[in-house]
Amino acid sequence: MRQPGSEVIRVNEVKEAPMKAMLLIIVAVSCALALFVVGGALAQTIWVDELANSVNFYKTNYPTSNWDPYLSELILVKEALIRGDQRVVRTEMGKWFKMLRNRDYGIHDVAADELFNFGLMVTPIQEFNISVPAPAGGGL
Repeated sequence: MRQPGSEVIRVNEVKEAPMKAMLLIIVAVSCALALFVVGGALAQTIWVDELANSVNFYKTNYPTSNWDPYLSELILVKEALIRGDQRVVRTEMGKWFKMLRNRDYGIHDVAADELFNFGLMVTPIQEFNISVPAPAGGGL
């Protein structure tokens, strides 16, 4: 024998099941999208982190040189990458390469050349259309 009102409960359960499944799908897709976006931003900054690690290496090995302006430029670049601001990346990396080429802030010549060459290898120059200064005398 059926109890009065039991049909109402079953109808509500039938209606709630698809809604719960839809909500679960929305949450799963949202989480996946968030991971994709954050992961993409982090992947974009890897080359800047490599440059900063190299500057810190030279900062340790050449302590009389002022490396802080070089690190400051890279911080600006990383923040711009996270925001997706390609114009700032292009401008600040152009400044960074120019600072290295000119040995601004009294950095060591060998360190400047090595860091410049490493920067050329890891920086996506074409992707951001970064202007890299030619060496003095016009040759590489």
